[in-house]
Amino acid sequence: MYSFNQPPDEIRLPEDLGLDIGPEASLVIAAWRFLILGFADPDDFVEEVRDQFGLPDHTLRRAFETVLAVRREQQQSFGDAATTSLTKAFADLNAKGILALEAFSCCADCGARDISELLADATPRRGYVFYHQADAEHLLDHGHVELTYGAVMEQVLPPEEYQRLLPEGRQWWFEQVSVEFFRDEVMPVLAAHGINVEWNREFDSRPTLTNVDYYAEV
Repeated sequence: MYSFNQPPDEIRLPEDLGLDIGPEASLVIAAWRFLILGFADPDDFVEEVRDQFGLPDHTLRRAFETVLAVRREQQQSFGDAATTSLTKAFADLNAKGILALEAFSCCADCGARDISELLADATPRRGYVFYHQADAEHLLDHGHVELTYGAVMEQVLPPEEYQRLLPEGRQWWFEQVSVEFFRDEVMPVLAAHGINVEWNREFDSRPTLTNVDYYAEV
């Protein structure tokens, strides 16, 4: 696990919660994982673990708020040192007009829909890359992550010309241009930050980034 996601040696919950050491430890572990994934809403945590622990909502909420305070105090001591190479690379991509998002949307299907809505604004974009929340959990546990990517076709063909193509023609163009976009514009930025990319350069294969970590401020 990324060193900046490690908990302090011991986190104790308030004694007046009346929890035995076993349930207390399990609750702390659940709260800590929720936080290092980047989620900080007590109500969401209560909803997530209510059935698992069978404890009153107010107990779950106070437990989470206790662990949240510990995490925030810990993060204040980190400063910029905790920023990952992947976060830095995505910041550079955004500066170059490429929409790059971490832990974006819940899954691939929702991410594809949501990214289309973001690309519809007035800001010109050359393309996009993202990984979703389920990917983030995998990254947290395994140290590698797959990306979803695509080019913005309006940057390549006039919209009216692109729309005149048959559907299969539009898809073919999109796939070819997207592969070139990721190869020529995204990969060099990732490499500059020491991130390895495993990819067969086929559109239907998600590039896998290795030597990466996940970190989220709460």
